[in-house]
Amino acid sequence: MSLEHTRKTYEKLGREDPFYAVLTAECFRNNRWDVEEFFATGETEVADVFGYLSRTAPVFNRDSALDFGCGVGRLTQALATRFDNVIGVDIAESMVEKARELNRHGPRVEYFANTVDHLRFLGDQSFDFVYSSITLQHVPPPANLRYLEEFLRVLRPGGVAVFQVPNGREFREGSLWQTLYKLRRQYLRRAWKIIRGKPAYEMHYIPRAIVEKTVGERGARLVAATSFGGGKPDANFRYCVVKTP
Repeated sequence: MSLEHTRKTYEKLGREDPFYAVLTAECFRNNRWDVEEFFATGETEVADVFGYLSRTAPVFNRDSALDFGCGVGRLTQALATRFDNVIGVDIAESMVEKARELNRHGPRVEYFANTVDHLRFLGDQSFDFVYSSITLQHVPPPANLRYLEEFLRVLRPGGVAVFQVPNGREFREGSLWQTLYKLRRQYLRRAWKIIRGKPAYEMHYIPRAIVEKTVGERGARLVAATSFGGGKPDANFRYCVVKTP
């Protein structure tokens, strides 16, 4: 699956309704988010994440952090109160431009647009913390798994990655089930969204078994996998991973 549709979708949303594109509550559609209220949700989420980390991976350096899928910087700005330097990465240049405009932490925060399925512009072992929330679920496979591999590449030994991604059934490559998955999640979902007048973003997952296998193969250790959101148990996980020193 190509990233081009994902890029075009969020490029358009970034120009027309960027805050709603990040937090899609209908009551805030058509640019009805208050800026201060919007960024306060990022502070709340990051505080929750660090409460979670106090129970799962309490000791790691606080030099640099990566916010993957940063949008307009809702979480990047909150992370900047806890790290010396933070980089936010997003697929849409329009989002990145808005994030730069709203940056309150000067050169300690940088934003970059990245439209390919890797993060090679970021060096190996360059971050103490990697965070990604409500982002990988909108990235089609196999790019979503490649990004996960990149999280582990850029993480320093002893560093921590926290990322959220839905769970689901594992399919054999080239099987009928995989074809049906692509049809439903890529094309039918887009069409249904368009018919309903909603942003035509996709929804994908990475099977938990694949997450665990990838983490182990990339020299890291899974320390927690916690059900995320209020849906069906084991349908969506927040993972906490520590890079092996």
